[in-house]
Amino acid sequence: MQQQVLNNHPIIERARTAIALNRTPGYHFCGNFFNLLYDDVDRQHSVVHIDSAAQCSDQDGQMSLTAFAMLADMGLATGIRFGLDKTTRLATVSISLQLTGAPRVGRVSASSQSQGFIQGAQGQQGLSQTRLTAGGNLVCIGQGAFMILPVPGGKILDPIPWVETKPPINPPLDLSTLSEDEAWVLKRVEQAVTKSTQDGGNFVGHFLGLYPEVKATGAYVQIENGAHIANRVKHVQGGIVLALGMETAAAALGADWLLSGVTATYISPGEGETISATSTIVHRGRMTAVVRTQVMNSSGRQALEVLTTHASKG
Repeated sequence: MQQQVLNNHPIIERARTAIALNRTPGYHFCGNFFNLLYDDVDRQHSVVHIDSAAQCSDQDGQMSLTAFAMLADMGLATGIRFGLDKTTRLATVSISLQLTGAPRVGRVSASSQSQGFIQGAQGQQGLSQTRLTAGGNLVCIGQGAFMILPVPGGKILDPIPWVETKPPINPPLDLSTLSEDEAWVLKRVEQAVTKSTQDGGNFVGHFLGLYPEVKATGAYVQIENGAHIANRVKHVQGGIVLALGMETAAAALGADWLLSGVTATYISPGEGETISATSTIVHRGRMTAVVRTQVMNSSGRQALEVLTTHASKG
């Protein structure tokens, strides 16, 4: 792809904007890149959204499962987070999503409500419920649990900057000032744009390196960890970890099956040089299927346990 065309590509332009926005501490690149925005947040509820733009959409125009899972995770957490000190670190404990099959098109919004905290537990564990809609149609209902944890190294986190103040639309970015991580992320975006243009496939799949190895009994995916998917404490963002499990489970069954439900339990942070997912088909009937997926760190520790249900498209 010619460099001038590449420079003017909307996904490249969004990546530069995300890098510039990410220089204001408190958020993360994938949140700025997918453009997750905060519409209404108070001490008990939140409304956040992502528009299905080029950088977060599949070839069929629907929002990718990766952006969708991040929206669900961030929406559920925000329903709890802003009843707390704005520097609080929340770690996802569990998430359950039930999808309706409605298309993830246009603006997808997550409206979430805090359900208080688990009583009698040693640690503070908040509960949240959410409804995700697109074009007025219910796409998903979900619930999640999030634990308040100290920040590694005793650091104090910066609050997310774009809650009370909208992010600038065209923040300046001098490409000569890119850090090593910023240059690496931008190069990765450029390579994914080139590959999706020349070879086909979804941009997000190329960006993450989601190339599943599909077998009769399941599927396997390994992706590279890095600044492009890291959260504020440099672990893989919780929604991205969830998305890896969902994408691999969907790949195990193929295009004739619709993802209908997800139950995920977080076991350890997504860290290490790589993170992988192994999906095993537990049941494949005439109309429904069940897949178990284990997401692992490169250290050998399990990060996530996922059980998904699927409906045959007929």
